[in-house]
Amino acid sequence: MAGSSANRFPVRPTRRVAGASQPLAQLAYAHLMQQLLEGALAPGDRLSVVELAEHLGCSRVPVMEAMKRLDAEGFVEIVPQVGCRVARPDADEVRDFFELFAAVEGCVTRLAAARREDAELPEFKALCARLDRELKTAGGPEARDPRYRRLNLDFHSAIHRLARAPLACSVAAGMWDRSDFFIKIAFGSLYFSRRVRQAHLAIRRAIIEGKPDAAEAAIAGQLREVGEAVAARLAADGQSLS
Repeated sequence: MAGSSANRFPVRPTRRVAGASQPLAQLAYAHLMQQLLEGALAPGDRLSVVELAEHLGCSRVPVMEAMKRLDAEGFVEIVPQVGCRVARPDADEVRDFFELFAAVEGCVTRLAAARREDAELPEFKALCARLDRELKTAGGPEARDPRYRRLNLDFHSAIHRLARAPLACSVAAGMWDRSDFFIKIAFGSLYFSRRVRQAHLAIRRAIIEGKPDAAEAAIAGQLREVGEAVAARLAADGQSLS
């Protein structure tokens, strides 16, 4: 349901804006992206440039620049004479995206399993153990716990480092926010289901054992399954709105 952005953002403005070295537009973009991926925003929700500028303690110009960038990337829609709102992804495009994402991330994960060195495994195993500990205290599907997204990024960032493929990894890394956005829009949360946890265990095992084929199959299969689930939910939601 569409609504004002006023009750969807923290009461206090972000402190890092004042005196920050980064351009204000980049800070506004980062703030908006965090709210899109971890907040309570839903498809069609209105985003007020005026309210966001007041919240961040800046003029409307950097906020509008951030909105234009998010519009170009497909996260928000700028509707002339209406305003800005959270985008509602197309189910078929989401399905296509996850096919591409599965291929790219599958390639990176395959390289990680093929190129990882034995000396790197203790650090990778320690990271996996930390993630397991933190997941035990993470919230349920309705909690919108941001730790799921952050732990997932930690896990795949570690895999990217093992892959030693900067160009391929930069392409794959650029797709994670879009993937998280689609999942969040469809299900309201980035909660790790039982299937996701099982896939992560399979990926870990394949990397540790140095099995490239198994590593690629595990991540590609997981992402294709997620893509089908997200597309089906978006299609069903679209029918309910028509």
